[in-house]
Amino acid sequence: MREKTGALAGTDWRILLGGLAAFVVAPVLLVATGHDAIKPSADSDKELSLAGALLPALAGILLIRGLPPHTPRPLPHTADRRALRGQATALALIAFLWPLALFLVSATGRQALVRDIWALAKPLVFLVLPLVLLRILRPRAEPDPFRLRHIWWPRQAWQWLAPVPAVVVFGWLYVLGPLAPPLPTTDDYPDPVYLAVTATLTFFTANVLEEVFFRGLLQTRLEALFGRWPGILLSSLLFAWLHLPTHGQGSLPLTLGAIVAFQGFFGLFAGYLWSRYRNLVAPIAAHTAMNTLPLLLM
Repeated sequence: MREKTGALAGTDWRILLGGLAAFVVAPVLLVATGHDAIKPSADSDKELSLAGALLPALAGILLIRGLPPHTPRPLPHTADRRALRGQATALALIAFLWPLALFLVSATGRQALVRDIWALAKPLVFLVLPLVLLRILRPRAEPDPFRLRHIWWPRQAWQWLAPVPAVVVFGWLYVLGPLAPPLPTTDDYPDPVYLAVTATLTFFTANVLEEVFFRGLLQTRLEALFGRWPGILLSSLLFAWLHLPTHGQGSLPLTLGAIVAFQGFFGLFAGYLWSRYRNLVAPIAAHTAMNTLPLLLM
């Protein structure tokens, strides 16, 4: 199956080239400065190699690209480009300002406060506030065609089956592959009941909520404005930026390089999943494999 329009039709080349440059420069600078292994988070005592982070995402992207079918569900058309720009701008500001605010708080030495409000405030910041703003900024002359219920639920069997190889290979490489970090042991985690509650909250506030916001709400509108790959690149960079307050590596340049090379490349994979198949379950499953599967394999 082939796309009726070119993959780069309507592409904003400035964003495309700038985004690609960021994703090339980040890992190159990490290697050049001897940081080919990075702690997954600021409070982690284990490291993940750069190759171990990049390989699963790149392998998943190649599988998405190489395996049929190749026809993504097209985005709906909207004549109200002004409303679309307003919605995309509002969502992008949320994605940029919230991590920046938490980073500035953590810079004052109140890291514990950041950890306390990180997950608790997520539903308000990444679901309630966006839905309110999207309602206010909705197109006036037509129904909003980018409401999630209009585009996210797959209607064809191939949209469920086609993402499976990429998600499975990504999860295996990231968790069990030859470059994967050692699996956690029971000594690494607290009481099992506490762990189960925490893992459940993480599933909803990270695996589900982050994919709904960054892929379903934000990337969809960025794709409609700037083209598929500029939309994927922008949303992936903002997804990487989300981890600025919690994934510090010491210096700010090192932190920025690390979150682009690690979380950013996962964003590329998850964003391509969403763009190809318009099935939010696929990136949620990949996010769950990365965050939650190691706990289940303890």
